[in-house]
Amino acid sequence: MRRFHIENETLIAQFDRVDDRAEEVRSLMECVSNDELVNLWTQLDISAIYHDCALEGEVISPEELNSALDPRAVTDATNLSLYAAIKKHKQAFEKCREYARKPALAFSQELFRAFNLIFSPLDIDHSREGFRTEIPLHRTYFHDINQAEDIRGNMREFIVWANEELEKSPHPFSFAARMHHRFMHIFPYPDTSGKVGRAIMNIFLMRNGFLPAVVHATERQRYYEAIRNSHQDLATLLVDSEMASLESAIRYLRRVIVRNPDAARHQ
Repeated sequence: MRRFHIENETLIAQFDRVDDRAEEVRSLMECVSNDELVNLWTQLDISAIYHDCALEGEVISPEELNSALDPRAVTDATNLSLYAAIKKHKQAFEKCREYARKPALAFSQELFRAFNLIFSPLDIDHSREGFRTEIPLHRTYFHDINQAEDIRGNMREFIVWANEELEKSPHPFSFAARMHHRFMHIFPYPDTSGKVGRAIMNIFLMRNGFLPAVVHATERQRYYEAIRNSHQDLATLLVDSEMASLESAIRYLRRVIVRNPDAARHQ
């Protein structure tokens, strides 16, 4: 029996529900073709890009998303930078799944730097760590963040802590919330900290059998407040976000199985 040292009974019940739903999704995935799984992940990526950008105050229309990711689309010169950013976002999510499939996971400066480079503008200096050098005057987030001179040392401590806690946490969403909450208070990168933090958090969740926890645009203020307040608040939000992703995947997979029962693959 699991023993939770920090979570309340309500959060424990939420963890149990998300475990059950994730198991159902994994079982349904075993009953559909690889092509349908690719289509599911494509839809998840499109949704995740839209909502992930919205959390950073970046508004992207469905038409812009589809055009950016459609190789047949004729690119409007005025949208070149936007489309490049969307494609890099897609690349980051593909890289997340690549890391999630690796035999082992270890957090490192190089891992965070790699995702910062993916999300950063093309003209960034790749030879530098990319840490911010000041407190930004105009920020999307409102919580307290580390002083610039403390970032390097606090990132080293954070990575040591994350690797030590990786296997100790009572539940994956407990660790994911604590890790993301702590990282966001360091806020090492001036423009990409949110996207980098959520991407690496989702690598960990996917390695543990979950879908990426996509925080919806409508939950933007709740997300900001959870980061400002406590990791328990963030854990509840992440579980709610995961449940939404799982329920959406269940509906899709059930439709596929009903529509193509003969094409379903059985392991």
